[in-house]
Amino acid sequence: MTGKISKYFFLVLSGILLLASCSPKINRSDLGAQAYFEYAKGLFDKGKYLTAITEFTVIVLKFSGDPVIDDAQYYLAESHFGNGEYLIAVAEYQKVVDDYPESPYVEKAFYKIGLSYAELSQRAELDQEYTQKALRHFQNFIEAYPSSDLRPDAEKQIAKLRDKLAKKLLKSGGNVYRKMGIYDSAIIYYDILLDQYYDTPYAEKAMFWKAECQYKLKQYDEALSNFTAFIEKYPKSEYRKQARSRIENIQENHNKSEAVNQETDK
Repeated sequence: MTGKISKYFFLVLSGILLLASCSPKINRSDLGAQAYFEYAKGLFDKGKYLTAITEFTVIVLKFSGDPVIDDAQYYLAESHFGNGEYLIAVAEYQKVVDDYPESPYVEKAFYKIGLSYAELSQRAELDQEYTQKALRHFQNFIEAYPSSDLRPDAEKQIAKLRDKLAKKLLKSGGNVYRKMGIYDSAIIYYDILLDQYYDTPYAEKAMFWKAECQYKLKQYDEALSNFTAFIEKYPKSEYRKQARSRIENIQENHNKSEAVNQETDK
């Protein structure tokens, strides 16, 4: 029985191979612009990005005056994006924006430039050049296309990128200096985070550790003010007990100091 099944599959496979060998090959030199684009788009849809890149490049060079050219340019950029070549994709998307301003692909190309930069963004501990570029580009996109269907996606990207930049300031800036005991420098980073990224999840920790650094520097009035504001803003924070403890300690020391001063005055 097994032998019959194997023989059956062998015959089927042979038939497929025979049909494939008899299929006419596409002579691309005879194709017009639209037909050539459909051929290249078929490669793209199958995920054959490297081959599609070659074919879309041919179309862009060969049919420069044809209406299909902006389609080809956009999908050339898309092919590079699909192939993980994000910097090249940025350059190709930019050509759509610059060279074909009336194209219906301009809006998508503008958005995909930001997405390409976002793909190049490294983890928070490393350099954030591409994170900054992606953030600026998505912000520019929203300004240019405030009613775009892609706006919600752009806003999500902006939130994610801002979180990463805030994390960078917290972990690679403020926390590093704090652990080294360089509290003045740590406060500078925490202040930047609280000023620019106050709406991120990392603002909570920045606010607490800023107050803690002020406490370590014996800036008790500032520390008391910030610990109090912290508890009011984040009543369920994991740091609330520590903040309350610091407040009690500062107040006790303040009361003792006043008592000593009163005794001295007598």
